[in-house]
Amino acid sequence: MTPEQRQEFIRLLEQGEEISPEWARILFPPEKREYELVYHGKEREEDILANTLALPLQPVRTFGRNGNGWQNLLIFGDDLQVMKTLLEWKKAGHLCNADGTPGVRLIYIDSPFATKREFSGSQDEKAYRDKVAGAQFVEFLRKRLVFLKYLLTDNGNLVVHLDNRKLHYVKAILDELFAENNFVNEIIWRKGREGGSSRSHSNGSAIPTEYQNLLVYSLDRRNRYWKQILGPYKRSTVGRIDRDEKGWYYTRGRMGRQPAEWEIKAGVSLKTYVSYDLSKSKDEVIDEITSPGAEFVALGDVWDSTVAKFTTCTDYPTEKPESLLGLILKAGTREGDLDF
Repeated sequence: MTPEQRQEFIRLLEQGEEISPEWARILFPPEKREYELVYHGKEREEDILANTLALPLQPVRTFGRNGNGWQNLLIFGDDLQVMKTLLEWKKAGHLCNADGTPGVRLIYIDSPFATKREFSGSQDEKAYRDKVAGAQFVEFLRKRLVFLKYLLTDNGNLVVHLDNRKLHYVKAILDELFAENNFVNEIIWRKGREGGSSRSHSNGSAIPTEYQNLLVYSLDRRNRYWKQILGPYKRSTVGRIDRDEKGWYYTRGRMGRQPAEWEIKAGVSLKTYVSYDLSKSKDEVIDEITSPGAEFVALGDVWDSTVAKFTTCTDYPTEKPESLLGLILKAGTREGDLDF
């Protein structure tokens, strides 16, 4: 605290004026970081965890069981209070995966995007309001991210779904909470035009937006659980496939190049076989291995309609495709794991 701040704080006390929340960070400074995002209303992690009340959960319906006495849950209520309850379950040893590890292996959060809009369904019924914006939105989301961090298993993954409005602020918050070196990657989900998702057409001067962002974080990036997701080949990769007595293949590296000397000595083949069915035509093989849903090569950080058919089932305004969530679940969980 600087001398000027000390004098101002004494003056406020002597005159009985209200002490603003900003003084909490001056009187009780957080741990020193290389950098952090500072804004009005930001609370300490300790206060968020301590001041949130746990909410007893009342069973209504059973959707199936996941082993070890666990019952799958669909929870209706204040998410902060619910997460406080789940955190107490974890501490008590009641929130465990099938292998006994405490916590949730995979967490996916699709929060409001700070659009300042009200969303309606297909029959013009009210869906939800996304009116929280500015610093209030950042702290609204940060409070939930604090709980999610403590709910994760030591090798779990958190996936935060956003768009470009508040991505930069939330990225800074996540770097603070998880440490910058535990940022795994940013996945670009190109929505395309299927399932009602399309470019924005607000006015002639706008730049159409065709994608949303998924930020992936872990408590320990080096030891996290994540199964590589396989997807289809790109047509540019296999456009010049050929066949021999074994099947259809494409040549790795520059097409038609001769193997290097070390490759010849090691018996390394430049051929990557994509089909052993010689009865199929070249076009049939290419269509098969480049179609959405095919599993051949590791997916990168851009997911579009060539990867999967991102279609939706309802007219809910912000519905996410089941296939999108399926890719995340397939990568971040195994049988018997808890996801949230």
